[in-house]
Amino acid sequence: MWSGFISLFIGDINIILHDKKLLARFLAPVVIILLLKYVFPPFSGLIISKAGDHLNRYYSVIAITLVSIIPMLIGKVSAFILLHEKEMHPGQNETTLPDSRYKSLFVMMVVTAFISFVFVIITIILTKPVPTEGWLRTLFAAFLLSIQAPFVFLFISSLPVNRRMGFVFSGFYWILLIVVPLGLLLHHPWNYFTFFSPFYWISWAWVIPVPTDSFIYGAIAIVLTSVAIIILSGRILRKI
Repeated sequence: MWSGFISLFIGDINIILHDKKLLARFLAPVVIILLLKYVFPPFSGLIISKAGDHLNRYYSVIAITLVSIIPMLIGKVSAFILLHEKEMHPGQNETTLPDSRYKSLFVMMVVTAFISFVFVIITIILTKPVPTEGWLRTLFAAFLLSIQAPFVFLFISSLPVNRRMGFVFSGFYWILLIVVPLGLLLHHPWNYFTFFSPFYWISWAWVIPVPTDSFIYGAIAIVLTSVAIIILSGRILRKI
């Protein structure tokens, strides 16, 4: 298991380093950190001086939205790596035994979630999207966000497309991300329209002060994500 994990990780990194688009998406968390730490504060100060609007009160909404983009980008990178391998070695997967295909897909999902978790937790520690929450809530939020990366990976990989079309179809995933600021800012009953996205429940699980409510919202996000992952995994295993 660990040997397969390490070999797959090294192979994926090698592909990323030789593809500028994948490398840009892989390094996007660095850009997000720089934006939140060095661009947002002076921009906020400018708005306050010009319009008197205290933009800092929206910092958590903006930061949570940007951090939520990270698992989507990591999942897209993993999906495009798989599509790249299919293009480079067409027909190779058809000769692989079902057990091997299942293990390979599972390892890729674990690698994707692990990389996403590392990037998310580093970004959260450095930017503090929700400063009032402790380390336990931070780990919980990072875990909930990291399992979205395999969801994105499976969603794009399940589509009957090549890498070029994969970029087009992956745009639909932005719909799930739009609900992060909308879900945090809208009031009843308009926020009902955002319930379909696991990111809505993750955001509230992160910011709500009551631990019990946070756990319930996180559980809803896990259920939504798990159902999607099971359905998409079945589609991919039938194809490969």
